[in-house]
Amino acid sequence: MKEQKKLSLLEVFGLSIAVVAPTGAMAFNTAGTAAATGTAVPLAFILGGLGIFFVGISFVELAHHIPGEGSAYAYNAKAFGERIGFLSGWALTLTYIAFTVGCVSIFSNFADVFFKHFGLSLPIPVYIVVALAAGWWLSHKGIEFSTRFALVLELISVAALAILALVIIFSGGAHGNSMKPFSLSGTSISGLGTGMVFALLSFAGFEGAATVAPQAKKPNKAITVAILGTVIFAVIFYVVVSYAQVIGFGTGNISKLANSAAPLNYLATKYVGSYMAVFIDFASCTSFFACYLGAMNAAAFMMKALANNGYLTAWFSNDKSLNTTPTHALDTVSLIALVAYAIFGLKVGPTNFYNYCGTLGTISLLLVYVMVNLGAIKYFTTHREHFSFWKHLISPIIGTIVLIYPIYSNLWPVPAFPMNLFPYIVVAWILIGLILSGKKREVKLK
Repeated sequence: MKEQKKLSLLEVFGLSIAVVAPTGAMAFNTAGTAAATGTAVPLAFILGGLGIFFVGISFVELAHHIPGEGSAYAYNAKAFGERIGFLSGWALTLTYIAFTVGCVSIFSNFADVFFKHFGLSLPIPVYIVVALAAGWWLSHKGIEFSTRFALVLELISVAALAILALVIIFSGGAHGNSMKPFSLSGTSISGLGTGMVFALLSFAGFEGAATVAPQAKKPNKAITVAILGTVIFAVIFYVVVSYAQVIGFGTGNISKLANSAAPLNYLATKYVGSYMAVFIDFASCTSFFACYLGAMNAAAFMMKALANNGYLTAWFSNDKSLNTTPTHALDTVSLIALVAYAIFGLKVGPTNFYNYCGTLGTISLLLVYVMVNLGAIKYFTTHREHFSFWKHLISPIIGTIVLIYPIYSNLWPVPAFPMNLFPYIVVAWILIGLILSGKKREVKLK
């Protein structure tokens, strides 16, 4: 049998960038941030990114000392034991499946907007089916191909948005460049905290590379560059683009940004021309398709890891020897996405469905982040020979503190239906995991 191919640093990095979907985040999350913080949108992204960076350190440090598939599963299995490790991986699987379903849904919305520029209007379900079929085919080409493809798509969309941002900044925006977006002027501490929730959501999925990093040519280097590199890149990109949006609307017109359904379209048309709005819509399409592709791969590889360790059926371990692709897991995630959209997405529409899936996945993801931070403290205080006061105690504590507010804000005050159901769905998912964790099958060492 031929030896399985090893992933390059670029391919591992591509997965994290794809799941984060920077362009999509800037298309959706700046308006909500502006509604909470006023003009201090870039400041919220700086603080949110700083908090996520500390979470990233926990992932990187654990990965360096605990090799193995499944990222959070492998780390917390060593820190807390197999059952807690499995539940961490199980919760992360829910996140990636939810992100897969949500991203393919919102892709259909932007595809519809994009093609309407050319007088073409197809039913939304057509875009869904085409996207699912294309993603399924691309993912079956192998993780190497699909991650490179996703990275190319995301870089195209990032380039388009960067050009627009620079045009706005160098033109001085509506009322000139200003340092006001980086200050607390006109913003309360509670408002800044609420704005940070949107900022933190924009980084969700940065750890995606951890699911495939063990298969990289140089795992330790790959996971360090992919995870911390993704966070640093995203912080810079978010600060520049969010600043451009604030001054593009004008620091005195921040309510217009907060209430805008499509701020990038408005700014593209105003500062460049209608053709730029078309390109921005295309960039949004490519960004969310890349996110869908990255999340689907992350979900499939997490399922494969859990199967390889005896928690899920061995059927999910199926892979092609030349491209390390868990085809059965990919088939399952694709089917889940199709069925979920048919049952729920058709009723609520692509935008609402994306918000619902994103919220569900993020609640589960934030819990995993907390568990990984706690796992880092537990593991390194136990293994004192590797312990670093700053990296293994202070850093995870800061990362956990930053996550408390967004977790709280998703629970209280109790959100309106159906958002109020999502915490219970996460709890139900974890309870199912508890049952599965007690039925682990014996795994024969190869």
